[in-house]
Amino acid sequence: MQILASLLTPFDKAGRVDLARLRAHVLWLAAQGVDGFVPTAVDGEFLYLADREREAVHRTVLDTARGRQVWPCVWDPNPATVTYLVDSARDHGAAGVVFSPPVAYRVDDRVIRSTFESLATKGIAVRAYHDPAAFGSPVSERLFASMRADKLVTGMLDASEDLWRLARLGKELPGSVFAVGDRVSFEARSVPGLAGLVSALVNVWPAFCLRVFRKGEQLDLALVDRVNRIRAAGGHRAMKSLLRMGCRAPMIEPLDDVLLGLPPSEAP
Repeated sequence: MQILASLLTPFDKAGRVDLARLRAHVLWLAAQGVDGFVPTAVDGEFLYLADREREAVHRTVLDTARGRQVWPCVWDPNPATVTYLVDSARDHGAAGVVFSPPVAYRVDDRVIRSTFESLATKGIAVRAYHDPAAFGSPVSERLFASMRADKLVTGMLDASEDLWRLARLGKELPGSVFAVGDRVSFEARSVPGLAGLVSALVNVWPAFCLRVFRKGEQLDLALVDRVNRIRAAGGHRAMKSLLRMGCRAPMIEPLDDVLLGLPPSEAP
């Protein structure tokens, strides 16, 4: 089972994207054994990055990944920006791109399908991004199967945390779906047919996470405890604080006392 990191986006003290810090982080995660990377997804704050910042993040990760797969998230409200990000990802050797339904608006399958059809001629693999809690519209199982059959998508990142849905998809379309979300990762690792897991927690504690995900060590309660405590401390903001990655408005770093008791990052 493959383990992909849902990358965090580091900022320097002036609020600029810190590409040198990002490069070092990707190199470290690769050395720890992570199989690939998903930059500028929800954990990467894609809604708060300019198009050129996102392209620079994608290019930096692709240049640093050393043969590991990279799947940049390229959703944007501006179709021209999507084209710009997709073309750059393809030209710099991305394994493919991640694309979601329209954000904020609840739309039907016809609308969602049309947005994916816009990428069909770009010459790059596409994975759908199913996260109805964040995006507003789900990628239904029927729609995913239809788009996959028509070669509009090759797979899906599924952040539903719905083990029954993941089990159905793993059985019906084996090898095409990655489970997203550390809260259910220790259960999802045993679901037959899943391609792998996309983890945010692996940014902070890769050795610990890989022991749970890949070796099946009985650390499930410890994993759940870390997930719950990270969420209570601010989610990806808390992880960035532990990694000394910096935050930029509208995100702010958690207070130090909120982070007390969390295990330190494994990063050097």
